Amino acid sequence: MVERVLREREEREEFGREIERKEHEIRAERAQKKREREARELEEARGWPQQQEPVTGQSLWLCEHYQRHCRVRFPCCTNFYSCHRCHNNSKECDNEEAKASHATHLKCSYCHHEQEIGEDSAKCRSCGAKVSAYFCGICKHFTSIDKNPYHCEKCGICRIHKDKSFHCDVCNVCLDKRLQGKHKCRPDSGHDECCICLEDAFSGCQILPCSHKVHRECAIAMIQNGIRTCPVCRHPLYSPAPE
Repeated sequence: MVERVLREREEREEFGREIERKEHEIRAERAQKKREREARELEEARGWPQQQEPVTGQSLWLCEHYQRHCRVRFPCCTNFYSCHRCHNNSKECDNEEAKASHATHLKCSYCHHEQEIGEDSAKCRSCGAKVSAYFCGICKHFTSIDKNPYHCEKCGICRIHKDKSFHCDVCNVCLDKRLQGKHKCRPDSGHDECCICLEDAFSGCQILPCSHKVHRECAIAMIQNGIRTCPVCRHPLYSPAPE
């Protein structure tokens, strides 16, 4: 009698362990499939055409934002900063919304000559040194030509990758050439809000397959949180996984 009870107990315990192993295997398999699906979705999202970005840069020059040999000054304070972003990130001025076009003066990094920014500001008026490879007198952008920057008259700002972009007159924004003739035009949609954070998308964002716009960071967060359709029209964000 005792032996039978012990044997039945062992069988129940073994059955319980087997169930636990199966559940662990199922959870592991599901987790692996989820990781593979998210990796595939993120990879596909990286391939979505982009709205062409405004001029920016990443370097180890005066700052991480632009490749230049000058600092600029804004009407709100007397200090010179590496760029408007550095100004906005500093604690020395209360104004956190300065734009590149707001700059009034530059200081040459070679001879420290200070001058008012004008159409000839690509070079220092004192030593003649070239302070940047690219300069736009309208936007007052000083940077490199690595990303083929250009000023779009219709957008009214400087953008990058001139060879890869075109201006859509209906959407009223510069887009990736891969979208030429292959996107849904809506009048002035270039000024749409990001459908996730609701901030302006004109300065550069990701174009969803349905043509709605979302910032790159918002798109990644959307996928990581299990959102599989456009928040506006519910169009699928990516094609179904192959069988």
